[in-house]
Amino acid sequence: MGRAALRFAGQPERGWPHPAQQPKLKYAGAWRDKIAAGFTISGSPSGDKFSTLQYFFTLIMQHGMIWVGLGEMPHQPTGINQAGSFSGVMAQAGQEPTDVAPNAADKLTGELLGKLVAEYAVKLKK
Repeated sequence: MGRAALRFAGQPERGWPHPAQQPKLKYAGAWRDKIAAGFTISGSPSGDKFSTLQYFFTLIMQHGMIWVGLGEMPHQPTGINQAGSFSGVMAQAGQEPTDVAPNAADKLTGELLGKLVAEYAVKLKK
């Protein structure tokens, strides 16, 4: 798993390879045909969340991976996919404690994406 925000926050990357290592992984095909999905959280309704998901998507495609989108219609009565994103989960959280934000609907949306990724992993393993 990788985190784009860590780079912007000036923190060392954990999980996602350092940019200098990416060409080695890409050309070796180390992540080819592996499943990936994305989620992002920002402190404002826009917060450039779509740009973050597009950044992930581009890297995933460069590595020959399989991207799983959300596949949920926006603005459901349960609050699922309230941001209206099809490419991944977008959530909003300001400076609230983690038990308050992201809200229950955003957390549920994330859980649904996680289940979808797990379902695809099982299908691809057969």
